[in-house]
Amino acid sequence: MMSRSTHTLGSYSKRTGTLRSMQVMVPLFLALAMVLAACGGSSNDAAPAPSPSTPSTPAPAPEWEPTGQVTMVVPFSPGGGSDVLGRAVQAGLERCRPGLIVNVENRTGGAGGVGYGYLYEQAGNPLFLLPAEVTRSVLPAVQSLPFDWDTWTSVGMFFEDIGYFVVNSGSPYQTIEEFMATAVERAAAGRPMLVGVPAAGGIDEILAVGLAREFDTTFEIVAYNGTGETNPALLGNDIEATVGNPSDSRQEVQADLFRPLLGFAANRLEGDAEFGDVPVAGEFGWPLTATKYRGVIMAPDVPEEAVKYFQDALECWTTTDSFREYRARAGLAERILWGSEWDDFIRDEWNPQVLPGLG
Repeated sequence: MMSRSTHTLGSYSKRTGTLRSMQVMVPLFLALAMVLAACGGSSNDAAPAPSPSTPSTPAPAPEWEPTGQVTMVVPFSPGGGSDVLGRAVQAGLERCRPGLIVNVENRTGGAGGVGYGYLYEQAGNPLFLLPAEVTRSVLPAVQSLPFDWDTWTSVGMFFEDIGYFVVNSGSPYQTIEEFMATAVERAAAGRPMLVGVPAAGGIDEILAVGLAREFDTTFEIVAYNGTGETNPALLGNDIEATVGNPSDSRQEVQADLFRPLLGFAANRLEGDAEFGDVPVAGEFGWPLTATKYRGVIMAPDVPEEAVKYFQDALECWTTTDSFREYRARAGLAERILWGSEWDDFIRDEWNPQVLPGLG
């Protein structure tokens, strides 16, 4: 059974794992949508873990080392993008730091809030990591939480990616125009299309609602705990579309199980076998593009030498074939920002305090 949690988004009560009608004129969505175009659209999940490889640049000898097992806290279900990244980082760390043991622990619920909350409880403890994406920025903006986007210790950001609007390949829709034409008719008849999102109130839901808004209609949004749940729901026809990433659904697209109809980006993912020919929002003039970051954070107030340990080890990982294979398989754009550089990036592009209506 899916876990459920209730929180407030604008003036709407939202229940994770249940259906509810969404009016696309929600003030928060409008406020966030205003900055989506400014965020750009480069390339927010299940790909196989990358194969190990020998780093081309050995990690320097550390001044500090973990005294026990390290835990990678994944705030979403197994198989999703955060989970896949967490396991790729796990393999990279263990490869670059022989003898290090990293255990992946999925703590789902609350649109990621359970996992982030657990990491918050580990303040000062350097043995916990979390694979972070834009939930880090959006979650504190839509829930009342004891932490904010800048509460965490930023280790490093590695990638940017984009979302895709995908349907089951058994559906009759070949194009986004066909899907939306039916969506308008269904909503007018009181039977909105069911669109699944991997987290309530996250950027994927904002993009889906924004798409409906472009056609003056609504979707029935179904919120799950990660793409490890949305993909099976789409395969089982429990929903009629979802928002995923190349790393979310590449295997399903390759197997002709999913069909991507639209990329939430300014430009196509050129050269990509599965997604390179998919139209993107920028071609239609829709302001539905958002760069989504992925990286690793630690709990607040951890020792600086511990941060350096993981930064050095992860810098080693970025030189390996497994890092490059993971990036290519997931359809991600490489963008490496360490520590405060990542914080500056978020402050400029994703800090809720600078979004209109949320400050």
